[in-house]
Amino acid sequence: MYVCPSATPADTSGLQALAGAGKIKPDTLVALVGKTEGTGAHDDWGRVWADAALREWTASFLGVPVEEVAKHVIFVLSGGCPGVITPHIAAVTREWVEAPERQADDKRLVVGRAGSDAIAPEEVGRMGMIRKVAAATHEAMKDAGLTDPKDVHLVMVKVPGLTTASIKDAESRGKTVVSHDLTFGPEGAGVYANDGAALGVAMALGEVPESKLSDEVVRRNWDLFSEVALRSAGLRFNDGLPDEQDLDRLVHVFAKSVIPGSDQVRGRRITLLDDVHAYEIGKALGGMLVASVTGRTTNYVSGGERNSHQGPPGGNIVAAVVRAE
Repeated sequence: MYVCPSATPADTSGLQALAGAGKIKPDTLVALVGKTEGTGAHDDWGRVWADAALREWTASFLGVPVEEVAKHVIFVLSGGCPGVITPHIAAVTREWVEAPERQADDKRLVVGRAGSDAIAPEEVGRMGMIRKVAAATHEAMKDAGLTDPKDVHLVMVKVPGLTTASIKDAESRGKTVVSHDLTFGPEGAGVYANDGAALGVAMALGEVPESKLSDEVVRRNWDLFSEVALRSAGLRFNDGLPDEQDLDRLVHVFAKSVIPGSDQVRGRRITLLDDVHAYEIGKALGGMLVASVTGRTTNYVSGGERNSHQGPPGGNIVAAVVRAE
């Protein structure tokens, strides 16, 4: 995994430098994951601009048409870099290498990828989406060579949102959609999509049985959640912070920053839930918190929504990628 800061949404110079140095190759690049500057809303054109530029560069790098890039490289771009989050792209590669025999508990990073079946607009945030994400998670595990769900420490899902056009499409076929609100507010289509994916992961990994899931529990029953995260990546901690000598081994951090559903924090009232900019503020708070621990601003921090099935009530998930030595 190689992290490249971005000067603009269309900046591919970091990837080009990696390619020139032979660190990424057409047959080893499997994913591009990153944070793009912009609003983070459903109509975030900064993210669209970044996606188009990255897809064009990747097509040239692989020697394939742009429309075939998705068959070779997975893109996961999270929009919005408020506060101290540096826009960046992490290039993920995978290749077979000869390695000495290790003990069963001496594990290293592996990556698997998969695409779900097409998710119709009427399935977003509902059981149709949950089941398809669960199936794709199982396929990604197989692709990574994993059989034990306990070995899965991070699942990233790029979800489809709803648009005016997709809502019209569903309703023209006599279907309903989970929300007509296109924002990431408490009843927005964006958060329903995110949480449908989270429950799909939870179902796939055995965290939540399918018998407890239904359309009605999404964004209603907060006792159901996925908490896949890497809590033991080999870093030493002193007084709650990583040992300074260990920070050089820290490659990347993925984190979720969710606004609590209550207007109380440790018994004191906060006004965040009344703020029209709560979504951006919540993400900025997460970015600052992670930066204060890692000592860097190139962290993948998404979130900003109120409550989520992506972690326990009042909590968030964090996954770290760390060099073993």
